[in-house]
Amino acid sequence: MMHMPPSMDSHLMLRDKLRGKSQPLTRVVIDSLDLGWRSMEAAITHHKPLPEAVRGLDHSSFIGLTYHLSSPTNLTRRIDGGPQNSGVVAPRQICLTPGDAIAYWNHSAYPKILQIFLDAAIYESAVEEIFDCDRSSAELVPQFGVTDPLLEQLAIAIASALRSATAETLYIDAIAHLIAAHVARTYSTRSTTSRISAPIEVHPRKMQRVIEYIEENLATNLSLEIMAAEVEISALYLARTFKASVGQSPHQYVIARRVERAKALLRNTDLPLEMVASTVGFSSQSHLSRCFMQHVGIPPGAYRRV
Repeated sequence: MMHMPPSMDSHLMLRDKLRGKSQPLTRVVIDSLDLGWRSMEAAITHHKPLPEAVRGLDHSSFIGLTYHLSSPTNLTRRIDGGPQNSGVVAPRQICLTPGDAIAYWNHSAYPKILQIFLDAAIYESAVEEIFDCDRSSAELVPQFGVTDPLLEQLAIAIASALRSATAETLYIDAIAHLIAAHVARTYSTRSTTSRISAPIEVHPRKMQRVIEYIEENLATNLSLEIMAAEVEISALYLARTFKASVGQSPHQYVIARRVERAKALLRNTDLPLEMVASTVGFSSQSHLSRCFMQHVGIPPGAYRRV
């Protein structure tokens, strides 16, 4: 199935953010941003310890895959509205982060990492072909420090292509499609493991309390752990049952509610867009604008003028 490549704007934004982060705590050793790759971008980066949690790159048009090349690293990843993972990630292990997730990272040591940004449209095509459904029915499940021989071999091939700077785009496209198909089959909500696992029931009153808590605290950092603690269940149980009950993942639901709250403020107040964003819980005006466009189809400013 043919796919549309990410827009030039997406590539330029990724270029600015990746290379803009290169000092002082991250050094870009080599990247693909001038190689004309269509289906992914990649970079080998060398990191200094992060003294506090740092927001990762925004790459909503891409899926993030990191392959650790050196130095066992005490790593923490917190996904906004989703899980937090902590532990030692060793060389040859992989982390997967959905493209629409806002992730915060904290680590020790001096790891060298291959970062791969896979075009989300290719993942969508793989989901449609394999499962005959859209992406929302086969969402990527975040992975942390996994060992995957196939993804490792594909990551090694990408690293080699980066270093040689001679790989044809068709070769890179083929690797991208292999990654997308494998990730969809292995790490999506439609994967065999996910289908075998029986859903865990949560009492409707507890689920209703979670929804009420979200409404009362949209402006705050709504992590999965905080929401689960509010009703005294584990974050894993909540993540597995919320979508079955509500029809959306916790992250999707929180974003949708923040957009609805923003719409009300845009209609009824003269607050600046930056203030609207912070009032409803978005991390920045650009974060508000991106999510607003995805849900409403026009920018917040245009919505206010309608």
